[in-house]
Amino acid sequence: MKTKTKIFCIGANLESYESLKFLVNKGCVIDSLITLPSGTNKNVSDYYDLHPFCNDNNIKVIDTIDVNSEATINELKRHKPDYLFTLGWSQIFKPEVINCFSKFIVGTHPTKLPYGRGRAPLPWTILEDLDESAVSFFKIDTGVDTGQLIFQREFKIPKRVYVKELYAIVARELSLGFHEIYKLIKNNEEITFSAQSERGATVRGKRTPADGLIEFDKPISEVEKLIRAVSEPFPGAYCYYKNQKILFWEVEFDEKSNYHGTLRQILKKNAKGILIQFSDGNLWLNYPTFQNGEPVDLKLFRVGEKLGYNIQDEIFHLKNRLK
Repeated sequence: MKTKTKIFCIGANLESYESLKFLVNKGCVIDSLITLPSGTNKNVSDYYDLHPFCNDNNIKVIDTIDVNSEATINELKRHKPDYLFTLGWSQIFKPEVINCFSKFIVGTHPTKLPYGRGRAPLPWTILEDLDESAVSFFKIDTGVDTGQLIFQREFKIPKRVYVKELYAIVARELSLGFHEIYKLIKNNEEITFSAQSERGATVRGKRTPADGLIEFDKPISEVEKLIRAVSEPFPGAYCYYKNQKILFWEVEFDEKSNYHGTLRQILKKNAKGILIQFSDGNLWLNYPTFQNGEPVDLKLFRVGEKLGYNIQDEIFHLKNRLK
């Protein structure tokens, strides 16, 4: 790879940090990072501020909240970059951005494409109860995860994995994959592409924090997966108790199953959490916090009381107040 070859990266989350750190530690020369400005992380649940790392490692930074903006495109044209490694970025690149790079943009997606295109791939992987997946590396085009494949790094998914653990696995595979591509570029080796088949293609929808609502009439298998899928670094699974929003970060099945109650009822407490009655069994909901992240003192919960709201009673009381 000639010294004048410019490799840019783009990212603003924890995966981005792990991959960028891996590349730098391997001696890779990264010219610039495109990222979110510091303090603009409200809409990125797994945001990670990469500015300090870049400052420490002499990587130039281009701040943007819209990679397709005219200002960002003009800045990219000024730098005349060759490649872009997409470490973690949710916006679709418009042709004007793609054309800023003399070679191509390397896109990634933590599924075995064409399966699982679209949004929130890691939560969906847990919710779909998959036991294996892959990180796909591809040449970015104007579609959503539709570009020509470079290669895929397959991996096994541990049983009852939490999204943070899955995140770490994916970050490792991303790092190794980008390093392989970097070495191909450095050694002037040909990078080959293969078109994605549309057979077996699936597209997943966007998820929001509201999708973390714990619904007590759902099977415990679904609720257990939900809590693992939206735990840290995502917004978490939640319900309401004493007119406060409570989030739960871990979950366990009730192995003994010798407590029975009515739907939503607190059956027992221990040092980690509370045992709750669901439609087809019980779950331990552990490590509760308030919305601001402050831990909940388990003394707040009273055995025999219920989580959530009785909708019909709430409607009745609301109608009476309106009268």
